Amino acid sequence: MEAQSIGSMIKILSETIGQKVNKNCKEFNLTMQQMKILHFLRMREGEKEASQKEIQNFMRISHPTVVNILRLMKEKGFIETSTSHEDKRMKIVRLTGKEDKFVKDVISEREEMEKQLVKGLTQKDQENLRWYLKKMYENLTEAS
Repeated sequence: MEAQSIGSMIKILSETIGQKVNKNCKEFNLTMQQMKILHFLRMREGEKEASQKEIQNFMRISHPTVVNILRLMKEKGFIETSTSHEDKRMKIVRLTGKEDKFVKDVISEREEMEKQLVKGLTQKDQENLRWYLKKMYENLTEAS
């Protein structure tokens, strides 16, 4: 793997993480993106709801993509949507509670995967890695 470019190595790592997470989510009939949205909604300081736009920004995905993902999640009974009382153009997304049974387990699995990812790295190494990844992201997005 040493002969590959950094970009290729990041892509391989990302795909490997995605495969592992999707395998874990399969038993709940969810994708990694859907699970990420559930986690986002649960971690919002007890609010358990967000605007569609907030989810779109958090996920860094397009409007049509977030609409499709949320539609599928709604069909599966994990979320419900409504129109904001303050701004009728804004769609509010709220958890139904169906996720309560398994989200804690999935979050625990995610934390274990994170530990596995950084195994053998010191705290300083991890801080440096985060800084490098953030810097690479900024380098790519500043040109856009």
